[in-house]
Amino acid sequence: MKKLLILVAVLILLGGGAIGAMVVFGIGPFAKNVKSEAAPPPVKKATYIDMEALSIPVFIPDQKPRQVYMTLRLETTDEGFRKVKAMEPKIRDILLTDLHNVLPNHLKDRRTTDLTQLKPRMMAGVAKVLGPGVVTDVLVIEIFER
Repeated sequence: MKKLLILVAVLILLGGGAIGAMVVFGIGPFAKNVKSEAAPPPVKKATYIDMEALSIPVFIPDQKPRQVYMTLRLETTDEGFRKVKAMEPKIRDILLTDLHNVLPNHLKDRRTTDLTQLKPRMMAGVAKVLGPGVVTDVLVIEIFER
């Protein structure tokens, strides 16, 4: 009787171990249903275009004249690269015109430029030339005043 009881206990332990292994490894009746999902769309690689440095003169009444220098980099996709390169002079012109108009009021009560206010204006100017979504970001690489 003792031998039979030990044999039953060993069989129960082996069965429990087998079931546990099937659960852990996901085999047999515990296999996970792998649905054939469509592959995620490929991530579009960003392309960067360095622009010539911008030099913006700032004249504010009752203050010394200032000069603001900016080096910009445009972030786009591979598809938009040619379009941005072709329109680069127009982009430069619209950025210079807008910054020349806005910087005197912007710097009237500030000691330095606030990029959190200027960057959306630059993005809007670029989008006006190229259309929305062609340039994903305007990165200010360097800025200083003299």
